Amino acid sequence: MLMKSPAPTTSTNDPIAAAFAREEKSGLVYALWGRLVVLGVLLFYVLATLPAERSLNYAAIIVLFMALGAVPHLLRRWGMVWIGWTIGFTLLEVAILTYMLIVPPPFFLEGWTPQINLRLVNFLYLGVFLVGMVLSYSPALVVWTGAASIMAWSAGVLWVASLPGSIAASSKDALDSSLTPQEIVKTFLDPNYVALTNWYNQLVFLALVTMILAITVWRSRRLVRRQVVAESARSNLSRYFSPNLVDELAGEGGGLDRVASQNVAILFADMVGFTTLSEKMAPEAVVAMLRDFHSRLARTIFAHGGTLDKYMGDAVMAHFGTPRTGTDDASRALACGLAMVREVESWNAERASRGEPAIEIGVGIHYGPVVAGNIGDEQRLEYTVLGDTVNVASRLEGLTREVKTALLVSDDLITAARAEAENARDLLAAFTREQARTVKGRSAPVAVWRLDPAKLPGPAAS
Repeated sequence: MLMKSPAPTTSTNDPIAAAFAREEKSGLVYALWGRLVVLGVLLFYVLATLPAERSLNYAAIIVLFMALGAVPHLLRRWGMVWIGWTIGFTLLEVAILTYMLIVPPPFFLEGWTPQINLRLVNFLYLGVFLVGMVLSYSPALVVWTGAASIMAWSAGVLWVASLPGSIAASSKDALDSSLTPQEIVKTFLDPNYVALTNWYNQLVFLALVTMILAITVWRSRRLVRRQVVAESARSNLSRYFSPNLVDELAGEGGGLDRVASQNVAILFADMVGFTTLSEKMAPEAVVAMLRDFHSRLARTIFAHGGTLDKYMGDAVMAHFGTPRTGTDDASRALACGLAMVREVESWNAERASRGEPAIEIGVGIHYGPVVAGNIGDEQRLEYTVLGDTVNVASRLEGLTREVKTALLVSDDLITAARAEAENARDLLAAFTREQARTVKGRSAPVAVWRLDPAKLPGPAAS
């Protein structure tokens, strides 16, 4: 009784290898269907064009090869996953095909010998069978099929050469003999002559085709792996960085793993009154609102060249000046905060037209030194920033309720923005200096500036 074998396991640490294993399984299915289609066409051809006696013999052979290809597939479908099935049936099929190509069928011309069959182009059908294995997407299976073909064909040729009456010789043997040219030609034309030189060339052909096909499949898999790794890197980077930085960073490999200390602008944005608002909404509506809120803020962050660090419930954290510092990090952070306020105002106009309540936002921005890099373990890494600057920015966002403003920034950010560029003056004009505020974790008060809606400039360019 056949027992079901457990499916082969693939390390979860290499999802690409697991994907290749799945593709190899599906590749065997493609190879089966490709074979069935080709053999079906041949079956139709022989039944339609050959005499009944010959067509039935060929039809039986074709049906046999259909069955031989289907059996391993059915065994896998039934859970009997064992590589030996594929290896064994491949060898069996090659052996049967070799026999069919060498041994003349009973309805052939009288006096037709296996030696004559060796001189025909029947051998090329082994090459077709070998090429079909490329669909399996497995270099190992291609190599095995090539090796099995070489072994089966060699066994067939040597068997014919050992038959009584066979004249086995190479071209070199004939040329080096004392036979006259007429006698050499007569030997070549003898129905029992076996040309060993042809056999040598056939083995070289099979070996070269096997090598080329295996390398082709291997290179294809390698290319796919590189593309998957590159796209995965791009996908991960696109979660954090603006599109204009993704292509550049994707080519740097593990550059983000290097921890660096640098000055950056940290921005926290939060939906004010989210808990009270969500209590009156269905769960699906809450999720839809959060997604809309997050997507609007993310677009605004990327439009200003910022790095999206993470979502924290209804809050968003971003930084400007990562992964490398720029000449206008503070100015871009300030412009981004103003753009977020405008974006929420525009969103509220849309919500009002649908009879939905308005959304309020609180944004806090601070500028100063942080430690930036990939944080975590091998299973989960996250590009983020750490330090007192992050804590102060978070506290400033929380103070927006107390100060009654949508945007509160530190004096350090204002100073950095003022030093960066002349065009920052228009941004700074919208802010009014507040009294210093005490924030949790800081003994000394923090000088802050609040957004004055009456001084809010027109839409800022992204």
